[in-house]
Amino acid sequence: MTPKQTKPDQPTFIEEARRKQIIDAALETIAEQGYTQTSFAEIAKGLGITKGLIAYHFNGKHDLITSAIHTILNQQGVYIKTQVDSQVQAADKLRAYIQASFEYMVQNRPHFVALVDLWGSFTSAEEKQAFSQTAYDPCRAHLQKIFRIGRERGEFGNFDAQAMSAVVQGAIDGLMLQWVFAPDAVDLKAASRELTGLFIGRVTQR
Repeated sequence: MTPKQTKPDQPTFIEEARRKQIIDAALETIAEQGYTQTSFAEIAKGLGITKGLIAYHFNGKHDLITSAIHTILNQQGVYIKTQVDSQVQAADKLRAYIQASFEYMVQNRPHFVALVDLWGSFTSAEEKQAFSQTAYDPCRAHLQKIFRIGRERGEFGNFDAQAMSAVVQGAIDGLMLQWVFAPDAVDLKAASRELTGLFIGRVTQR
């Protein structure tokens, strides 16, 4: 009898590369076929590997989907942070945050098509709360940091930073949803310019 394979405590470089490959394939499959039609078999077929290899790296479909969601959000977060940190003035940081959010979406449309589908697949309150914490808590915290810098430097006026962070992120995600469902109806580049002017005008208001 062949002994069952067990995963090491720390994945190797090759294993991390394989996990990324599987996650990318899962996101592409979900974007094309939808969450309900996506299975280990479909993902394995696209990669030319066995279902068992996917099962070795992920403890079921839920584990794979959770990892995929974290991958999308973490990669976008890193991209946005890099753009924001390259700016000095708080207003430019806010502009970079908004613009980078939309730039990353355009560069990775299949990921966001899949993300919206996954978003709609959550049924329990626990799943929805976990998604909210993963998706929105870091975004609001990042925006509030930008607002705090602006106030400390005297660039920004008086406003409710907590509420404003939710409003800014809500506007970005609302446009993302429209764009996913009707890409020809929403020009994200133009929307980015409009949102930037609107919000910078508000936070710098005295």
